[in-house]
Amino acid sequence: MVIRSSNGEDPFKSGASVEVSLEDEGFHGSWYAATVLRSHTKKTSKKPRLLLEFHTLCSSTSHGQPLREAVDVILIRPIPPREPHRRFCISEDVDAFHNDGWWEGTVTAVLDGGDRYSVFFRSSREQIDFSGSELRLHREWVYGVWVPPLEDDSKDEDTEMSSV
Repeated sequence: MVIRSSNGEDPFKSGASVEVSLEDEGFHGSWYAATVLRSHTKKTSKKPRLLLEFHTLCSSTSHGQPLREAVDVILIRPIPPREPHRRFCISEDVDAFHNDGWWEGTVTAVLDGGDRYSVFFRSSREQIDFSGSELRLHREWVYGVWVPPLEDDSKDEDTEMSSV
């Protein structure tokens, strides 16, 4: 099974940078950067899986080596786009880089003239302050496109794809 993005490319080919949603307790609403090592689908399995190496998570048995794990494709997405100098508004859904991953939250306050933000996380019921560089607009990967789409503010060419 080959998955294609809206531009026709395979976003999950070997070597691709991706993000993974973990289903383990305490990780709901978080995304972690990883690299696709290879397809891991067995002929007897109906679920496509990919073997990944995580960027920030380490194996508990390999003395600090990056965690490698086979993950269902349904839990994997490409790295979301980011606007490099975006300002966020109160009530906007964001992802905040915290504890080695991106966590889904909502902006509850704009602080210090607009470059610091207070973010509430529904999953943990915590409120934490972040700089603007530690946030990105929350997006969902739906049928090969990002929702909402990347904002086109005067077709700025320095728009980046980044995983921090």
